[in-house]
Amino acid sequence: MLVVSLFVSIQQSVERFQTRKKLASLTAQQMKDIGMTKERYQTELSRATMVGLVRDVLLLIKNGGRMS
Repeated sequence: MLVVSLFVSIQQSVERFQTRKKLASLTAQQMKDIGMTKERYQTELSRATMVGLVRDVLLLIKNGGRMS
């Protein structure tokens, strides 16, 4: 069960990482459409690194699969 939980945490973190990478290609109008502020945009892009990916995995493991 632990292995499955670890795999799911890694999978979720990779999906979040890929989404953050795609965020960089959004136009200003698209950002406005989804209601994302410039500050949040910068925060999310700063997490689109391998370090951010590892932090996400560790956070998910620590919190039992919940982001907080």
